[in-house]
Amino acid sequence: MVVDINNFKIEFEKIINKYDEYAIIPHYNPDPDALGSSFGLHYLLNKVFNKKSQIFYGGIIGRAENNMMVQALDIPIINLKEDDALPNLPIILMDTQPNTGNNPLIPNVLPAIIFDHHPVQKTSLEVEYADIRLEYGASCTIIYNYFKEYGIKPTINVATGLYYGIQTDVVGEGRTAFKIDFVSMEELSKNISREKLFSIEKPNLPLDYYLHIRKGLENAVIYNDFLISSLGDVINPDYIGEIADFLIRCDKVNVVLIMGIYKNVIQLSFRSQRKKLDAGDTIKKIVGSFGTAGGHTSNAGGRIVVRDEQDIPKISKKIITKSLEIILGKITSGIPFLSFSDYF
Repeated sequence: MVVDINNFKIEFEKIINKYDEYAIIPHYNPDPDALGSSFGLHYLLNKVFNKKSQIFYGGIIGRAENNMMVQALDIPIINLKEDDALPNLPIILMDTQPNTGNNPLIPNVLPAIIFDHHPVQKTSLEVEYADIRLEYGASCTIIYNYFKEYGIKPTINVATGLYYGIQTDVVGEGRTAFKIDFVSMEELSKNISREKLFSIEKPNLPLDYYLHIRKGLENAVIYNDFLISSLGDVINPDYIGEIADFLIRCDKVNVVLIMGIYKNVIQLSFRSQRKKLDAGDTIKKIVGSFGTAGGHTSNAGGRIVVRDEQDIPKISKKIITKSLEIILGKITSGIPFLSFSDYF
């Protein structure tokens, strides 16, 4: 049941008081919004309801900023390895929904609770308590408004996590943001650690980050205003999105698709600056029945689990072909990105 956000407390308290402890699970490779909202809910459940909770995540926390966020704010989070069973606790999905393929929840297994700001999935309607707010730009904004509803002031670390989570999801050209997000950021800013925020925003970067950037540039091909780069195997799946963010800033590019392979999963990051090309809708069409995909107006992603690694080149080629057909309306030849200036 998707709850009425104007009258949610009775339903929320009804389900929260059913259990003594919860497992909070964000999406794979959690970003700052998923980390900050999970951390905030973990604190709120204990402070308001005296309930225990543990935060679990699948994949890795690979981006330097996200790693520093966990360290600087002391976020208590546990990695679920590939072969690990899900915790034997009622599950709260954070910043994700069931049957989307981007979280460790087994297909057709329902969580007890959902918090999210992405489009409502059909399966989510079957969940007992689903707080899905499409008019909020971040899950951290949703959780912060629970703090306000219950009159609770977050600690400095929790406030900093919520603030940074909102900032990364809503600040920037093309990102979906609403007045409630900026109001929440302004209120939270009075109780954050500026020193810790700076350390999160400007961490030291490992050498392999730059090596992956080089690979992304060397393999990039431009088709009109559409850039595609296939990274092959990556040691950190977060680099795929970082390279997409880096390349979309090129003044010759309006659309970017970056592909990388991590543990037999083809991961895709898609960016769009075209006003009439919605990134979330487009990546769903590109991935189709191969895997799962979704996202926002300007940034989105997808995952394709490959059982036989020998199929990876064939599937990757089909994804490139399909993306050209959808975005350009035809299959055409491209120009190597690093040789682009030679053609003018």
